[in-house]
Amino acid sequence: MLIGIMGKTGSGKSTITGLLNKENKYLVIDVDKVNHSLIESTSLKDDIINRYPETLESGVINRKKLGMILYQDKTKMDEYNALVWSYLEEELDKLIQSSTKPVIIDWMMLPLTKFYDMCDLRILVDSSLETRLERIKKRDNVDEEHFKARDKNSVNYNESDFDFIINNDKGFDENEIKSIGKCISLRKRK
Repeated sequence: MLIGIMGKTGSGKSTITGLLNKENKYLVIDVDKVNHSLIESTSLKDDIINRYPETLESGVINRKKLGMILYQDKTKMDEYNALVWSYLEEELDKLIQSSTKPVIIDWMMLPLTKFYDMCDLRILVDSSLETRLERIKKRDNVDEEHFKARDKNSVNYNESDFDFIINNDKGFDENEIKSIGKCISLRKRK
């Protein structure tokens, strides 16, 4: 079983994922973390440094700098995504296929990939722009300009495509999350 959790940056995807996986029933794939790992541990790092040498600092790619370069230029963002995609797709396929547990994939960009159609259940976590801005400023220590540049490249979701929509402007209702967990358990038994 593959469960997709989506939402714009700062909506609370990872928090929902953590609540659903309190009992460690799922393999959780945080695609952003997988991507960060690939950037630092594969030949992809060299490709990125060759294209964006200004992002290299003390042997490490400065992801905030890279992000600002990409968020401000759609052509560069598209080139970067094409460069990264084959590495990421291969790694995600391996992780999903090797799991003996149901898989939760936490990824804002999921609807733009083949993995979206593979999902047995889709959950959208939604929050207002203002709420997300405040969360990201605190969490990532970025200013409003950085947040808005990142946010303008996010996905627009069609709510009718989701099995569950969780509004997270004022925090989560734990009973709602437990109910979703029960629905997932019932679907796994079918």
